[in-house]
Amino acid sequence: MASARSPRVVAAALLGVVALLAGCASPATTTVTSCIDWVGFDTPADAAEDADAVIIGEVGEQSGSTTYYEMPAAMWEVSVDAWVKGGDGSSEIVVTSLPRSCGDTRDSVADAVDAGPVVLFLRDGDQGWETLTPFQGIVATGVDGAVPVEWPTDLYD
Repeated sequence: MASARSPRVVAAALLGVVALLAGCASPATTTVTSCIDWVGFDTPADAAEDADAVIIGEVGEQSGSTTYYEMPAAMWEVSVDAWVKGGDGSSEIVVTSLPRSCGDTRDSVADAVDAGPVVLFLRDGDQGWETLTPFQGIVATGVDGAVPVEWPTDLYD
C-alpha cells in the first residue's frame, strides 16, 4: 500500500529547500561608472581666461578627501608663490583635485607632490579651490617659470 504524504509534510519540505537555496544566492551588486565630459582648452592661456584664479606654487601633502559628483577626490595643500589671476593673496591654500572619472582613478595633482613649481588653474567651488579640470588644472611652469605657452604632449597620460 502506498503511503500518502500529508500536504503539511510536502509544504514543510518545499519550504526547507527554498530556505537552503536562498542561502546560496548572493546579493545583487550594482557597479556604476560615472563619466564627466570635461571641457578642453586649446592653450594654457585659454584655461587661465576661464579660471577664477591662476597660481604658481608647489604641491605639498594630501590634506584630506572629499567627493565630486559622488566620486572620490583628494584635497592637497599648496604653497602659493604667486597669484597670477584672482585669489585673495593667501600663501597657503587647499585645492581639490577633480576626479578624472570613467573609472580612471589617477589623481593629476598627486604627480606634482615635491616636483617643484607648477601652475594651477582654479575655480572657486562649493568647498573651496578646485582644479579647473582633472586634465588641464595643473601643468609644469614654462621655461621662464610662468604659465607655459602650450600644453605638454603627455597631458592626458
